[in-house]
Amino acid sequence: MSESAEDLNSESVEVLRERLSSMKRLMAERNSQQSSPASTEEIWSRNRRTSTGIIDGNFLSVAFGGALLVIVTVSVYAFYNLYNAILKKFPSHHEEL
Repeated sequence: MSESAEDLNSESVEVLRERLSSMKRLMAERNSQQSSPASTEEIWSRNRRTSTGIIDGNFLSVAFGGALLVIVTVSVYAFYNLYNAILKKFPSHHEEL
């Protein structure tokens, strides 16, 4: 039983070594295709330039700004109506005149 377990472990180690060497070979090929390894900033700027969708940072800023404006407007309207309802329910009586 222990011999079969050792055979399986050695086979799995050999398989892992083969996978590792193939991944190293693929990475070497990929790096050789590129003239120089790209930094993270270059990758992000390349992704930003190639994005052609309508939803970008400016659009999201306008959308969230509009949503914030609607929320603030509705809140002010609700508190104004609440204030008027409280004044109507509890009027102040001034009899000094």
